[in-house]
Amino acid sequence: MTIEEALQSGAAALPTREGIPDPRREASWLLAAAWGVDEITLRLHPEREVPAEVEERYRGWLERRAAGEPAHHLIGSCPFWGREFLVNAEVLVPRPETELLVQTALELPLSETARVLDVGTGSGCIAVSLAAERPRWRVCAIDRSPAALQVARRNIERHGVEVELFLGNLASAVAPPWDLVVANLPYIPSSDLERLPKEVRHDPPAALDGGAEGLDLVRVLLTDLPRLLRVCGGAILEIGEDQVDAVATVAAGAGLAVARRVRDTGGCERVVVLQPVRRCQEKQS
Repeated sequence: MTIEEALQSGAAALPTREGIPDPRREASWLLAAAWGVDEITLRLHPEREVPAEVEERYRGWLERRAAGEPAHHLIGSCPFWGREFLVNAEVLVPRPETELLVQTALELPLSETARVLDVGTGSGCIAVSLAAERPRWRVCAIDRSPAALQVARRNIERHGVEVELFLGNLASAVAPPWDLVVANLPYIPSSDLERLPKEVRHDPPAALDGGAEGLDLVRVLLTDLPRLLRVCGGAILEIGEDQVDAVATVAAGAGLAVARRVRDTGGCERVVVLQPVRRCQEKQS
């Protein structure tokens, strides 16, 4: 089978749906990954024969991909903030919008030795990215899933950064104070889960289901932030569409205020920056 024949059969084997808008493009990406070559090689040499072992792997991936398994689960990694992160079915596949959280954190005027906590770290992509960009920060990460922490540990080792891991529910296993708390907690309402694309539904349910309004865990963390944050510290949360006002209300009840709202490419207010206003004002006065 030549490269061109493999791509044609691959495109025919994949259904066109929300998660696979371009079957030919998807087939090209899978074949290149199965072969360990760049996609440009496929385009430049369509007549080249595909090795038998590559063809076998490729066909297996096509079958699993057509059934809805995420492409990044097939190859075992996903790009995030310019780095490749190991992923599997135990962790949420990093999304591009989560890079907004990392970008926002790096823009804050924190000290060179700030203590930063990533709550619900999953694959560790946020914590590792921050530790790589700010090597002098003391970055810690916590997750309630031992399996997820195994993945995070492998990513820490893969990228050669220093991140201390904790097992626990939200921030229950760590002691304050923290200069910055970051979190991408589950924020999808339970009633919306069945309407998600097949690919997304392969992520761990505990990493997606945010309860009736999508904010069950977010509310708990918000009420704990006054305990966690240093005076004039801050928190950055990724949230769902149309949730920012509800988050602001809960935050206000905990003595916090929304200092900044960051929109994603679709115009959704996806990231919020929170600060304990009263304590910060008292210190500044």
